[in-house]
Amino acid sequence: MAKLLNMKLNYKGKILDFVREGKDIKKKFFIGSNKYLFWQILDPNFPDKHLFITEKGNKYYMQLPPGAKLSCAKDGDPVDSTYLTKNNILQGTELQLRPDMTGTVAIAPEWEISYEYKEPWVSVLTPEEKQIVAQYARFSEPSAMERFNRNIMMLFVFLTVVFIIVFQAFLKPKDSFDTTVEEKLATLQKAELVRVEEANVEGSTFEEQASGTEDVPAPEAAANAKPNANAGNTGGTAANAGAMFGIGAFDPNATSAAAPTIRVATLTEGFAASRPGGGGGSGPGAGGGSGPGAGVGRTSSFDPNAKVGFSSDLGKIATNAPSVGGSSIRPKEGSFVNVAGDLRKLAPSGVAFGLTSGTNKLVSSFKSQNVAQVSEASIQTAAPEARARYETISSTVKARQSQITAIYSKYNAILPFSGSATIRMLISSSGRVQSVIITPNGQMPVEFLNEVQTLCESWTFNVNENSDYTFTARFRKG
Repeated sequence: MAKLLNMKLNYKGKILDFVREGKDIKKKFFIGSNKYLFWQILDPNFPDKHLFITEKGNKYYMQLPPGAKLSCAKDGDPVDSTYLTKNNILQGTELQLRPDMTGTVAIAPEWEISYEYKEPWVSVLTPEEKQIVAQYARFSEPSAMERFNRNIMMLFVFLTVVFIIVFQAFLKPKDSFDTTVEEKLATLQKAELVRVEEANVEGSTFEEQASGTEDVPAPEAAANAKPNANAGNTGGTAANAGAMFGIGAFDPNATSAAAPTIRVATLTEGFAASRPGGGGGSGPGAGGGSGPGAGVGRTSSFDPNAKVGFSSDLGKIATNAPSVGGSSIRPKEGSFVNVAGDLRKLAPSGVAFGLTSGTNKLVSSFKSQNVAQVSEASIQTAAPEARARYETISSTVKARQSQITAIYSKYNAILPFSGSATIRMLISSSGRVQSVIITPNGQMPVEFLNEVQTLCESWTFNVNENSDYTFTARFRKG
């Protein structure tokens, strides 16, 4: 068997560690004062990292560190440096390690490294050593308590495994998939649909007649009206109260069949004044005499029969500030919303808004080009070549729907309303929105729909083909 290189690290004559070829010594082996090295030399004068052993052509060479002292022996006989140099064993600071030689290198004070080649060996035990190992190399016999604890643990593990098997086989509920993913999405979208025909006032207990008028009984008939004998105390009291106020047909338990619709109108009021008259005239004065004459005061050109004229110099008249003092306390709640336009105009529910002749021509043009109308719920069923394009449009619309919500919050603060709107966008191949068709689901202010339409027409999308996309915007009272 071939011999292998072995090295030992000695400190003050005592062995600290040893390494062997193939296990610790491979292509390169480093030593030094660096703490991250396998062999650390605790000497501040020793290099931080030194390449000590290298392999060249299946032979190992030792790189002697600066100031090292070398002593070698061949076949047990010491040799000097002249012999090593003459036989090309030592060349400068490089020492060839041969199997027939041994050596010791003093690399630092009190630090030495010795090397030699040895054959690998396996320790074989004698019969006496085997008997000793058999006697002591075994576990001790467990006590009664240890055996009991072990049996309890094994029983617990066994019962746990049995329970898991029974649960998986009989007790675990099975998942059922009765519908496809597309059907489930369609069901969820139908559940979220909010249809509001008109704004209702909650809490009203008055019923409106079909003709829009209400018959009020005479006070005498109301006074003679008898309360319902079957009604409770609360109902009777309410009925009597209705008779007292001349509405004998009032039923407190009735519900409104058609609650009145609230309309909010904003009016603008102003004022105007005539300019005061100019210089003196020939009229009666304000002098101290008792008869008419040239007065010493200014005369007025006021004519009570003249029509009121509007002057642009109102600022010269209204020069006094209000006499009401302000408050230094900042209000905690409330906000001011400025909305231009007439909010009394409501768009009818279910009728397309913003549909013009130009829009109709554009719709016909898209149909002639076989541009399919795709909604947010039918993207997955669209043609594969158009699916990615409409998914891009859908993600962009979802990211911008907060802009529509902001417009709704502004108008809802003045005229509360709710419902939903179906918005259809006709997008050109350049990505710009050419036309927007809005179909409100519920009565909504025309000014609100105009602003939403203007917003959607300002959007652009990253597409390169004509697209017809429809999505739904829902508006709920906050």
